[in-house]
Amino acid sequence: MFELTEQQRQDLNTDLPRVFDPRTKKIYVLVSAEEYERMQALLAPERLPRTEQQAMLHAAGLRAGWDDPEMEIYDREETAT
Repeated sequence: MFELTEQQRQDLNTDLPRVFDPRTKKIYVLVSAEEYERMQALLAPERLPRTEQQAMLHAAGLRAGWDDPEMEIYDREETAT
């Protein structure tokens, strides 16, 4: 880990601060440790307890409109006619 200079600290005030490594030509996006942990929970759900995974999936479904009454058609089983 390294400490930021005052100039670097000021540069972090952008939405997605980026750092360029001229040797490797790679660009890195800097996020706070708290943001990183939240992203890790989404990218590696096995780290979350099953109840938390289910709650997150349920919330995502609600945001996607899955609770709309018109979506009930997808809950019905198809019968052959």
